[in-house]
Amino acid sequence: MAIIGTSLSLDGLAAYIHAKNAILHPEDLEYLDPNDVWKFDRWVTRQYSTSAKKGSDLALYGSFALPLIFLMDNTTRNDFGKIGLISLEALLINHSLTNITKTTVKRPRPYLYNTEVRPILHLEKTDQYSFFSGHTSTTAALAFLSAQLHSDYYPDSKAQPIIWGLAAAIPAYTGIQRMRAGKHFLSDVLLGYVVGAGIGILLPRLHQL
Repeated sequence: MAIIGTSLSLDGLAAYIHAKNAILHPEDLEYLDPNDVWKFDRWVTRQYSTSAKKGSDLALYGSFALPLIFLMDNTTRNDFGKIGLISLEALLINHSLTNITKTTVKRPRPYLYNTEVRPILHLEKTDQYSFFSGHTSTTAALAFLSAQLHSDYYPDSKAQPIIWGLAAAIPAYTGIQRMRAGKHFLSDVLLGYVVGAGIGILLPRLHQL
């Protein structure tokens, strides 16, 4: 209840801040200069791909099915109520942390720096919500949570390297697609990866205390 209550409260605060945030105007974009972006991130300002965006969306939506894998075995099927609750907690924690950060930091997305893309944009509030990547953090949270729970239930499984490899690969693919789409900088993706992975790994430990 503490986890869920705190997460919902943060989400409510993020929604309030979002309502107060203003939409960028076309003239605001004239002040965005790629040279003001860290060299580490600058290359992403030249990226824009609708197919990459679709790929990242598919990875995100597909990750919601990962906890359902535990319905395939009797042991984890009997505990699926607990597994489902922990998965919900992971989603709520990640969602609240991501939203409160996005709405507070208000970092412009990389595609806003691209003068070739600007004319086709329909500006929205979310254009300022680049930091950090919610797609990456969500897929990382669910993927690493699933891998951690699998390790807890089946510590002697020979499939562990494959499970953890997939857990690492899914959010990595998602983050790469988000950058190719021009939606997030590399730093956005890296932090999203760390936040999501941390939630996925540490949350089961919290329930064991």
